[in-house]
Amino acid sequence: AKDGNRRPYTQQWNLTIERQVGKDIRVTTAYVGNKGTRLLSQVNALNALNPSLLSMGNRLNDQFSPGQTTLDGVSIPYAGWVEQMTGCAPTVAQALLPYPQYCGNIYGQNESNGNSTYHALQVSAEKRFSAGFYFLASYTFSKTLTDADYSQSTQGAVYAISPFEQKRQKALSNQDTPNAFTLSTSYELPFGKGKPLANSHCPVLNLLLSGWQLNGIFRVSSGQPLAFRSSYCNVPSQFAVACIPANIDGVNPYAQDRSNFNPDLPLFNVNAFEPVDSFNYYYGKGPRVSNFRGFGYTNLDLGITKKFAITERFNIQIRGEAFNVFNTHSFLNYFVTN
Repeated sequence: AKDGNRRPYTQQWNLTIERQVGKDIRVTTAYVGNKGTRLLSQVNALNALNPSLLSMGNRLNDQFSPGQTTLDGVSIPYAGWVEQMTGCAPTVAQALLPYPQYCGNIYGQNESNGNSTYHALQVSAEKRFSAGFYFLASYTFSKTLTDADYSQSTQGAVYAISPFEQKRQKALSNQDTPNAFTLSTSYELPFGKGKPLANSHCPVLNLLLSGWQLNGIFRVSSGQPLAFRSSYCNVPSQFAVACIPANIDGVNPYAQDRSNFNPDLPLFNVNAFEPVDSFNYYYGKGPRVSNFRGFGYTNLDLGITKKFAITERFNIQIRGEAFNVFNTHSFLNYFVTN
């Protein structure tokens, strides 16, 4: 395999500026970059046909008969080949392969032919715990490009692009999340002994009012990009490609508003892409992963704790937590087929 057994490596760099605002808030702004080289991959099929052979059309599926040596102008690879092919049909497409005796595209198990790039602006603000209050807010604006999302052949994205068109492999990572914001907070309620409010000398009242703390984690992020595939695809498997419909220029691909999504209706407009009847020994011009995204992610987790002081060294804490407080749904779908 190309670059087989060559070790993957990454290069990382960043430029960070930190500044204190006021007496207890730290603000950090950073540019972060990362490049992956020779990543584990299975994208460079060794036993695949050149897409130019698709011009043969239906003849690619014609099958040799025992004893037949020529079919549609194509000769058998070697004597006895037809009789040897028990794992798959002895078709014209199979006979044209570099290794016609193998019923598969042959991907190197040690292939290291992948690359990736990551660029991000990262901004955070942190308030040190004081006056019973703490927070950490962070925002990331980023972009991740790669030609090797997966290194395992079981993943559907591997076989999407012909090895004769490697430049088309490069696309958004299927995990690309351009916007992400997270806020973590902790607040001690100002009630009870030693606090500004309800500071009573009554032991019972202090027991009830003191030691309460609220905690929360809020996260919101962009939706991840979607990959489109056409199920109307008659391209023989020997070409090691998937049929990928391209978006028609200027046509809105969304059939409904994602902010008011009705799961009983389609999210995308099939007429915004190359028509299904065009996939006749043709596999489309779309990218491996598109610029169109699914649903974003929103989540809020809350917690409340009550601390009972036993001695100066020991206390008992009662904790209650609620995850996804508003029961926000997240719809996931990486592959979209028409």
